[in-house]
Amino acid sequence: MMQPTDSQDSFRLMPCQDGSLTIHSALHDQCFHSSAGALLESQYIYLELGLKAYLTAEASTMKTDDDASVKTIDSSIKTLDPKQKISVLEIGFGSGINALLCALEFLQQRTSSEKTASDAEALQMPEQFYFESIELYPIPEEIWSQLDYASLLANEHFSREEIQAIFEKIHRAPWNERYEISPGFFLHKRHEDILTFEPAAQYQVVFFDAFSPDCQPMLWSKEVFSKIKSAMLPGAIMTTYSSKGFVKQNLRELGFDVLRKPGPGQKRHVLQIRL
Repeated sequence: MMQPTDSQDSFRLMPCQDGSLTIHSALHDQCFHSSAGALLESQYIYLELGLKAYLTAEASTMKTDDDASVKTIDSSIKTLDPKQKISVLEIGFGSGINALLCALEFLQQRTSSEKTASDAEALQMPEQFYFESIELYPIPEEIWSQLDYASLLANEHFSREEIQAIFEKIHRAPWNERYEISPGFFLHKRHEDILTFEPAAQYQVVFFDAFSPDCQPMLWSKEVFSKIKSAMLPGAIMTTYSSKGFVKQNLRELGFDVLRKPGPGQKRHVLQIRL
């Protein structure tokens, strides 16, 4: 499967406090995750505050409104009924850890919901999951193949070997086309720049995981956030690790509801942004 080859970045692995590895970018002189931990950061900011927060809110809404409206998005996804499909946009594919966590959550929740359909506390995981991610500088196989997230994530639901197989499938999936990682979970990795990206779909969850505002302030501009806002459905949630003052100001001026949340590890705050 064809992979992008025109990356102008180089990478090296760095250990984190939670036992996981992150990646250092020579081009931006920054790591992909905080030193507290790649897994810790991704699980809390993007899985808990992003995906699970949206699904929990959606489940609550469905209990009081059985006639939830159907939203229209691009022709390839057609209609987006929250009971059947969810669409996530990620800014910064990076190590692929967010895609992996979402795939595992999808598989676990779908299996659990089939076994415990009457469990009122179960997340309302849809039947199909569309994960779309943008990355200008994909990491090479000699780097991602050393990221042993599978050993840290192995549990009663998935063995290390099962998780590693999904992780490798995510990275080996072709770029610039939709690919089914597992039944119902679709990945679309876009090799392009967020500054020129024109989103065609509408999303319920957005992971904003670009390099820091200090490093790339143009990515945190009102122009970029406005572009993303136009592709978000009402009630959508966006999360990010940065709580910089000008980032919050840009978001609020665009009409977002910006909530400051406690950060993981030693990080003071992160943002949960609602439309």
